[in-house]
Amino acid sequence: MKKNPHSSSEDQNTDPNEPPDDNNQLHRCETIEDGTEAFMQWMGSPDKKSLNSDNALVLIKFVNDEHTVLYDTSLAKEVEVKLSSGIPFCNYCRSDDCAHVGFTICVEQLGRHRRDGREETIEEIVDS
Repeated sequence: MKKNPHSSSEDQNTDPNEPPDDNNQLHRCETIEDGTEAFMQWMGSPDKKSLNSDNALVLIKFVNDEHTVLYDTSLAKEVEVKLSSGIPFCNYCRSDDCAHVGFTICVEQLGRHRRDGREETIEEIVDS
């Protein structure tokens, strides 16, 4: 049986804790800038709650200055970004400069009007 010349064992990600490389092709969503673009796309989306939409990232839960839960459609997973002393950190990517952090920064900027530690609905965030 012939081996596929376009793939190698080096290209395959075997670490289950790392994001799968194949899925990054669906939506380029790796850097903070990609997260900002994903946020702008999500804001312009007619259905901000759909997990099956064309949105790369979808906001699931937001508690200002505490944490954000996003759904990454290319990973088909929920991702949590925690804030510690105002600094966001993605628990999935184990990074402070990924797309999930970029999206969260945008949500935080939009939601700065309330700092009571209460979870805000998508409607409250968008209509603020």
